[in-house]
Amino acid sequence: MPPSTSRQLLRRLPRCTRGSAAKRAAVLAPALAMVFATGCTAGDAPDGTSTSGTGGPPRSAAPSPVSFPSAPPDTAHCPGTVLDHRDISHPVLGPVRVFLIRRTGSGAPTGCVASVTSSGGALASIDVDIYENDLHFASPESDATKNTFVIYNPGRYDGVLVLVPGADGFEDIGWTEPEIHYRGGKHAFYNARLAGPGADGRYTIVQSQNSCNPSCAAGAISHVTLRWNGHEYLPAA
Repeated sequence: MPPSTSRQLLRRLPRCTRGSAAKRAAVLAPALAMVFATGCTAGDAPDGTSTSGTGGPPRSAAPSPVSFPSAPPDTAHCPGTVLDHRDISHPVLGPVRVFLIRRTGSGAPTGCVASVTSSGGALASIDVDIYENDLHFASPESDATKNTFVIYNPGRYDGVLVLVPGADGFEDIGWTEPEIHYRGGKHAFYNARLAGPGADGRYTIVQSQNSCNPSCAAGAISHVTLRWNGHEYLPAA
């Protein structure tokens, strides 16, 4: 206890107790015990952690946010300009940062989707053909299915890429034509748009189809609504 505190206590003693050291000690003892008890149950614990008040346990520091790189590593095989990124919660891998890339150079698909885990590991990238920088996330980028949605345009119509979480990252897009990365696939839908999310928290995909009869220029346009069945998007029943 600081000397100033003991002097203040001494001044408060009745005159009859000031003359005897023994009497003063007898009166001071309970007050000193109270001061020491208070000092041990509030403030900082001996190890420097903050306590939560009288008798409270130490408060743990808030966990640090995940630190992601500003661009995917070389192991992602997706060099180029970062157009955008989003941090998502992967149901298997935890925090993941997804990058949308405009590739530099020629001879490869012009766009790329690269992803990195919180440990810095690169997931398998996804190639997609785009016109200029026409590659962006849906808003919101994910829905109740835990899928992540990316809008791309190869030069005429929009398409929708669906990033479906898998054990090692995201499932293969499954392009219908492996050398053409825009016409559609298992998880890619050309000439399509997103609708929603609806009351169930899920997007649906509305895809336009041209009968091309008698020609594609004069064909009838129809629209098909696709819904998630837990594995893929199929026409609504």
